[in-house]
Formats: sequence, C-alpha cells, structure tokens
Amino acid sequence: MININNRIISMNNVTIIGGQHSSRYGTDKMKSFDERKFEDSSKVDEIVIDSLVFDINIMPSSSSKIEAHMYGQSDIDGDINFDVHTVNRELIITANCTGSCFNGNLTLDILVPSKTFRAITAKASAADITLDKGVSADYLRVETAAGDLESNANFTKASISSKSGDVELYINAKKDISVEISTLSGDVSAEFDNISHIDLSSISMNGSVKNCHKGKIGYQANVKISTMCGDIKIQ
Repeated sequence: MININNRIISMNNVTIIGGQHSSRYGTDKMKSFDERKFEDSSKVDEIVIDSLVFDINIMPSSSSKIEAHMYGQSDIDGDINFDVHTVNRELIITANCTGSCFNGNLTLDILVPSKTFRAITAKASAADITLDKGVSADYLRVETAAGDLESNANFTKASISSKSGDVELYINAKKDISVEISTLSGDVSAEFDNISHIDLSSISMNGSVKNCHKGKIGYQANVKISTMCGDIKIQ
C-alpha cells in the first residue's frame, strides 16, 4: 500500500497502519520537491496532463505562457519524473514517481492563459483533479481512479469519470453543450447556468436522482450521468 494525499493504495511489500507505513523499501525520510516549467501557449492547441499520485489543479493565468508547477513532499525511494514537452501542438505534462512513493502530499498546478484550447485531458490514478473558472476547451476529458473531480471550466463537450470519488460540475454555458459523467462509487452534483433545456439520461443503482434545473433561457445540454453507488443532483 501507499498513502499519498491521504489515499491508501495497495502495493507489494508495504503496509500502512493508522496513516503510517512500514516497508523494507521505505526511506523514512521525506523529500521536498518544487519545480516549474513553461511553454508558449501560441504553440499549443491541446494539453494532456498525466500523473499517478499528484493532485492536479488547472487554473487561469494572465500570462501568455503555460506554467506547470510541481511541488510537495513524499517519502520516496526514487525520484520524480517531471516532464513538459510539445509534439505537433500537443503539450504533454507528466509527473510520476520513478520508484515507490509512500506517505506524501504532492501537487501539480497547471496555469493556462485565457484562450479556448481544442482539448484538455487530465488523468490521475490516485488524486483529486480541479479545473477552475476561466479554463476553457472545446473538448474536456477528466478521469481518476481514486479521487474527487471538480470542474468550473467552460467546454463544448466533456467526459468526466472517477471509479471512486465525488464529481462536482458547474458551467455557465456559452453554446450548446454535451457532457457525460460517470463514477462507480460517489455522488454527482451538476449545475448548469444559461441552459434552457437539459436532455438528461441518469442512472443510479443505489442512490437518489434529483433534477432541480429550472432554466428558462439559454442553450441546450445533452447530459448523461451514471453512478453505481451514489446520489445525483442536477441544478
């Protein structure tokens, strides 16, 4: 097991009891990390962020550059592989451990200028992902295996999924939108402003579904939401 950002993950030869770990691979010595990398946004149409255990925060910036800031502490028997590079106008940002990570608190902040990207993808295995108001993409894809997802970003089409965690979505629509949200175990809360009609398909195998949306003017939304165990609330 490992415990990163207060999450327990099963791994070989590691045991965590009461938030502490014991392992023949553990260093019992915390390492600190703090590194920034930049890319000119004029060279980027799409952003892909891939991280195993770093909490990901995507937020707007007044700069013309995209900034990736990796920081935090962890008991790690290797190092952090933090890479930022562009291929065919796609910016790829990765932050992963080269060895085993144990107790820690690791964060990856992505600051983007106020432009609409063609696509933004954020993926994590055991971490939260947050997109702030002011972030914009034609297509948004966000997924984590174990963690909460929160988005206040603007989009035309979005796919948001978590195997274990809550999902919160807010959008002030600028055009017709389409969104698909799924979680195996967690609640889903979605609020739609400037939307007059929602074509809603929702399934909760073990939980309640409440559609409180009362929009009168605005755009159309095609929404699909599913959870195996959790409540669904639409506003």
